[in-house]
Amino acid sequence: MASISLVFPDSRQLRVRDVTLCTSDDFQTQRDKLARIMLDAMYQFVGLLDVHGTMLEINRAALEAIGIRMDDIRGKPFWEARWWVVSPETQALLRELIQRASQGEFVRCDFENYGQAEGEEKIIVDFSLLPIRDSNGNVVFLLPEGRNITEKKRAEAALALKNEELQASWELIRRQRDELQSLYDRILAEQKLSERLLLNLLPYPIAERLKARPDLIASGVPELIADSFPEVTVLFADIVAFTRFSAGMSPEQLVAILNEIFTEFDTIAEVRGLEKIKTIGDAYMAAAGLPEPAPDHAVRAAHMALNMSDALMHFNQHTGFNLQMRIGINSGAVVAGVIGKRKFIYDLWGAAVNIASRMESHGVAGRVQVTDATRRLLGESFQFEERGSIEAKGIGALHTWFLTGRNDAVFA
Repeated sequence: MASISLVFPDSRQLRVRDVTLCTSDDFQTQRDKLARIMLDAMYQFVGLLDVHGTMLEINRAALEAIGIRMDDIRGKPFWEARWWVVSPETQALLRELIQRASQGEFVRCDFENYGQAEGEEKIIVDFSLLPIRDSNGNVVFLLPEGRNITEKKRAEAALALKNEELQASWELIRRQRDELQSLYDRILAEQKLSERLLLNLLPYPIAERLKARPDLIASGVPELIADSFPEVTVLFADIVAFTRFSAGMSPEQLVAILNEIFTEFDTIAEVRGLEKIKTIGDAYMAAAGLPEPAPDHAVRAAHMALNMSDALMHFNQHTGFNLQMRIGINSGAVVAGVIGKRKFIYDLWGAAVNIASRMESHGVAGRVQVTDATRRLLGESFQFEERGSIEAKGIGALHTWFLTGRNDAVFA
């Protein structure tokens, strides 16, 4: 077999450390010499052991990095070599690995070496043992290889630490996000509750205007919310002799009775399209035609009055009570709005309100009394009984009617 064509700069031979390459070398000799140069130049530790773990050879680069000579270690057990500064546990591990490798197993592990290699007090070695077999398949040598992975391990440890820090930061961010979401949900729930409470106190259009008022959170004189309505119908209702009826009742019983009655009135107001204004004691006030104007405001109020009478009759039937109610209705112009800065209430003012109140207070138990103004607006839609003129306190003479029912022909 032909030799490799080697080119030497100055002569027919080249010396690299203690290996001399000659142009006259045969192919196998050249291979052996080149392999020796390659082995010695390898940066990492590479050696050769017998099957018992005795040192036979080690590459020159490793020897120089460690600072020892081959004569110092050749023929000695690998785990007792002078460059190793390892714990007894690591020595025992190396002996175990050599035994396993001598039986044909490729083994690998990491261990710490405490020495002064490359100026480091401690290095971490990625170590492996490769069994080498003869032509009959018997293990005759062991090839140890070691790589200094200290920087790699440090980088991995730093990366792991950074990952832990990032994970901790993410957990903190997630907890803060969850806390913010929980806070936002609570604020949103409280806002919805506040809006629901506000809508229970005020008509929706008025509540929206009120929420938009900056003076609610700023100091200073609040802006008035007041609107004029030329055509509305006002309804007042009062339970007759309720004070005597409730004598001897517990507060809980009294409130329960009023709550049942007025809750039914609220339902009727919603169905008939009236705005509940307020309750005072056992009196109930509602109005039709505001805050959104409605041309049939008087009809709405008349329907509600008759429905309220029916509701109280049904209440008496299932409770065994005998409550009666006066209802008064009047139509005309009013001013409606919200005044003040705290404890808002939507209220009505004007002569039409006062007259409606007199229709109730000067009415008759179990009857619905209306003024001429309301009677004219209702036309033939309802049935009436003329009461005539009454003297209303603070107002004077008023011609009134009792609303007795609906005209079936009209509402058929």
